[in-house]
Amino acid sequence: MSVIRIAIAGCGSVSWHYLNDLKTSKHARVVAVCDVKEARARERAEQFGVPQVYTDVEHLLSQCEFDMLINLTSMQQHYPINLQALQAGKHVLCEKPFATTLEEGRTLIETARQHGVYLWGAPTVVTSPAFQCMAKLLAAKAVGDVYVARAWYGHGGPGWGPWFYRKGGGCLFDLGVYNITTLTGLLGPAESVTALMGTAIKERFVEGQHVKVEADDNTIVLMDHGNSVFSCVMTGFVYGPYHEERTIELVGTKGSINMLGWDWHPKGVEVWDTEAGAWKVVCEDQKGYNWNQGGSYLARCLATGEKPLMTAEHAFHVLEVMLAAQKSAETGERVAVHSRFLAPWLEK
Repeated sequence: MSVIRIAIAGCGSVSWHYLNDLKTSKHARVVAVCDVKEARARERAEQFGVPQVYTDVEHLLSQCEFDMLINLTSMQQHYPINLQALQAGKHVLCEKPFATTLEEGRTLIETARQHGVYLWGAPTVVTSPAFQCMAKLLAAKAVGDVYVARAWYGHGGPGWGPWFYRKGGGCLFDLGVYNITTLTGLLGPAESVTALMGTAIKERFVEGQHVKVEADDNTIVLMDHGNSVFSCVMTGFVYGPYHEERTIELVGTKGSINMLGWDWHPKGVEVWDTEAGAWKVVCEDQKGYNWNQGGSYLARCLATGEKPLMTAEHAFHVLEVMLAAQKSAETGERVAVHSRFLAPWLEK
């Protein structure tokens, strides 16, 4: 059985979740961890029995033999590290977003193509049983034609990582990306975007320091998917506790399809049963799906030849939507989105 050798760049809190999942995979073996803070990298290596520790990505790429890099560094470091790894002939899975400009995104996709390797960007929401269930219900027109959808995900803001609040960070890139990935996956690519975006809390106290907030912490994105199909995403770092029922709603001409729980941690799907005239909950078994399973999922795909449901083109489209939202918020105008992607989950 083929086993994919994995190296992880970035050993912050997110790495614990990835490593905890990867240790259960029969298709993956983590051979190295890398972090600019050596003590942090060594701690993760000791926790999970990883044999090699690095503090420099260039040394990792030149000295360690592995197949796939999982990039868990700060958003602002995603592009340069991804590019180095692709140029070295490594498959790459990057936490969202995989780049912060369209030029960077195009360069990464072209570099992956030139070197015959794969590039993927989190989130992994299209791989969840709940997403697959909703996609099938939509295709079967279980609630008629769906023209309206809304989604929301927010919290009070990260208490770690000052970079979340600096230029290149923000709630849209960190949180809204989940719902945008889900809704474009279900309703199809966005053709244009209109958005409101602001910084409500001007200063944060993070990791013992006062941080002047440069990025958005309160954002609403309207997407036009064509044919009068519209969706709305609300996200922010200004949300107190609220109910997590029905965090995504697809409203059709004969009923609705609702995701129960978050798209990164779904609990089932609620659908209006037209014949019974009542709500019905389906797909409660998520088969262990969680947001941190991208590494083990893609290792399985690489090892077995299974076609991944995640694609670089979808991640690029989501990036373009988010950048279009930023431009719309700045100008007050609707902004066109030009990229498109194919949906593997719709293939028969």
